Order: sequence, then structure tokens, then C-alpha cells
Amino acid sequence: MRNLPRIFAAVTFSVFSVSSLAAASGLYKVSATLSHAGKTFAAPSVVVSAGQPASIEVSGADGYKITLTVTDVAVDKIQVVAQVNSAHGSMHPTVVVHPNQPATVSVGNLQLGLSASRRGG
Repeated sequence: MRNLPRIFAAVTFSVFSVSSLAAASGLYKVSATLSHAGKTFAAPSVVVSAGQPASIEVSGADGYKITLTVTDVAVDKIQVVAQVNSAHGSMHPTVVVHPNQPATVSVGNLQLGLSASRRGG
């Protein structure tokens, strides 16, 4: 039992170090999939800086604009605020994802799939 405080301190430091490393690099790779009525019309990927909005815009019949703002919530959670405007509709979801685990949100026939991961500095 005498070593318990030392073990706790080591675990706390390790978790803090992982969070600090991700925050220090401040980069995330976000992959998105846009679908309408079950048919995918876009699948962009982008590397974004923490807390800084990044946009992807494509014109044409299936044109769209996605603006993403990404921040850390916890070691195992990343928040993605998305604003989607497309020829098929619009949405403004906030999604909390686990790194490298896809999440999906739908509004009517418009569906947005997201996956985010931390990037090393």
C-alpha cells in the first residue's frame, strides 16, 4: 500500500502526457462522407488545427461546403463541430467521436459520416 501514491502519480502523469502531446501538436485528420438518400456524393479528408475552422468547398451539381472545427475533449474523445451546406440540404451538428471510430448523423435524407484522429507533430 505504500507504493499506491507513486503508482497513482505515474498513471496520472502518463495520461496527462498523452493529452499534452496531442494538444501540443494540435493537428487532427478528419475524414467525412456525405450521402443523400443512401448515395454517397462526397468523401473528403482534411488535416485541421485544433480550434481553427477549416473548410472544404466543391462546386457543381453535387456541390457542398463543409466547415470543421475540432477540439480535444478527453484522451479518448474528440469533438467535431461541422457545418454542412450542400445541394441536398444543410446541417450543423456537433459530434463527439472516439479517435479512428466513425460516427454518423442524419437530417432528413442528408447523412454526414465523420472519423477523426490525432496527428503527431
